[in-house]
Amino acid sequence: MIERLLKEYELEIDDIRWYLSKQMALKFLEYSRQVHALTHYVWSGKLEKELYNMEEVYLAELKEDLERELIDESHVRGIFSEIRHEKSKRRRPF
Repeated sequence: MIERLLKEYELEIDDIRWYLSKQMALKFLEYSRQVHALTHYVWSGKLEKELYNMEEVYLAELKEDLERELIDESHVRGIFSEIRHEKSKRRRPF
């Protein structure tokens, strides 16, 4: 189902990576007054672990959650709509 919805929403793996990168950037902004906590996050290897194949891991987790019926198709559609919206904004100048 994930593959079918990716095609329907005209999304590619790079679009997923962009979306997840934005989520990660927002997370970093939350650390703006917690330099020590951010430093520990990077130093501990947690950042590296989250970045490694993040788009494949994310899609696999979505698929697993669907199969286990923790989420439904409408939930995935909501996420993919968000990703498509971010995709449309990506090419805009900063």
